[in-house]
Amino acid sequence: MQNEAITKTIAVLGVDGENFEVDGHFKGEERKARWYTIRKLSDGRTFVDHLSTFPSHDEIRKMVS
Repeated sequence: MQNEAITKTIAVLGVDGENFEVDGHFKGEERKARWYTIRKLSDGRTFVDHLSTFPSHDEIRKMVS
């Protein structure tokens, strides 16, 4: 099994007219992400890094407001 860190885009979520990319961070060939990063697509700015669970639309809405 590989031990290198891998980042994969898991989803693009539309929340209140804005699009957010959710990346999963994996180690080796793991199937479940160790943590998640949320990035706003319009400006590329990262909102949240090292989220322990996949974010819901409501959670993103609370982070943005």
